[in-house]
Amino acid sequence: MPKLLTPTSREAQTPLCQFSQPTQNVLEEQQVPVEELKARCDRYYDHLSALQPPQEAIMLRAANFTVASIQQMIQASPDSAFIRVYYGIKENGEHELFMVPVNPDGTPNTNADTVYVDNCCACPPMGNCSNDELLSDS
Repeated sequence: MPKLLTPTSREAQTPLCQFSQPTQNVLEEQQVPVEELKARCDRYYDHLSALQPPQEAIMLRAANFTVASIQQMIQASPDSAFIRVYYGIKENGEHELFMVPVNPDGTPNTNADTVYVDNCCACPPMGNCSNDELLSDS
């Protein structure tokens, strides 16, 4: 069964990302059935389908990032405490996710040598993720 690194303090009222006390960002390893993760994806799909007009064919359901690009981003910003994923829309209307290294104080790293990473392809189109059991309709 896969393992999920997840915050240990879900029931606490404090924010999950502690920018002022980064040592408080403890994740615990839990075994997670793939079906539970699929259910998360299904709930999002159901939400998009219920919007008027339906958005399931437009809004991103998943995105792919190359390991090499993520490693390059981390190497360029070794003091960053977090990676933030942003959802954006390009001028041509294409939906896209991109990653930005985040400083320990919670601010995006904007140094001249900082590397940000665009997703290399997204789903939809579902052809990009046709074999993804988390996104399957079954």
